[in-house]
Amino acid sequence: MYRNLLIAAIIVSGVGYLFAMAGEQTVLRWILKPGTILLIMGLAGLTRNVSKAYKTCIIVGLFLSAIGDSLLLLPGKQWFAAGLFAFLAAHLVYIMAFITKWKFSSVHWLSLIPIAVYSYFLLRKLQEGMYTSGNSGLWMPVLIYVIVISIMIWSAVISRSRIAVAGAVLFFLSDSLLAWNMFVAPLAWAKYGVMITYYSAQFLIALSMEKKS
Repeated sequence: MYRNLLIAAIIVSGVGYLFAMAGEQTVLRWILKPGTILLIMGLAGLTRNVSKAYKTCIIVGLFLSAIGDSLLLLPGKQWFAAGLFAFLAAHLVYIMAFITKWKFSSVHWLSLIPIAVYSYFLLRKLQEGMYTSGNSGLWMPVLIYVIVISIMIWSAVISRSRIAVAGAVLFFLSDSLLAWNMFVAPLAWAKYGVMITYYSAQFLIALSMEKKS
């Protein structure tokens, strides 16, 4: 019962944030953006029959993400960098979680190819855009971030959890869209696409604790 109520609350909160963005409701954005992630944390906390290490890492990763969400609501490059650091820490914790479920096979090396190709293309375009727009000071943090999230996807692949892989890929797509919109070319629908893929990613990562994943 509590699980279903939480899922409903997560959906309502996430959709509510999209409307808050559209209506430029500052107070609601501050409540709903990190609040949706805190609700997902609550859902993760209700999960049973999962290793303590995995569960703890996922919950910590969600908490760090909620901090990152709040920091990204603040204007200025310094807050963007701080938010980036919070999400970087979240990805490192997610990697730690997926490592606890690793079932490595030599065929998993092949999964590095599409991850590396996509990351290279994204980084090349971001570097061009950042240096052109005068944001070269953020290049190194962004480079490190992309490398870490790429490793996060690969660790999810090796965990053999399809739900975790889907969540990790959606997370990368969300961050890619955010960075592309900021540094390469603005897209009118970007802020909605970023949040839809982001909330979906975090929800799936939380669900990856269930054995059916």
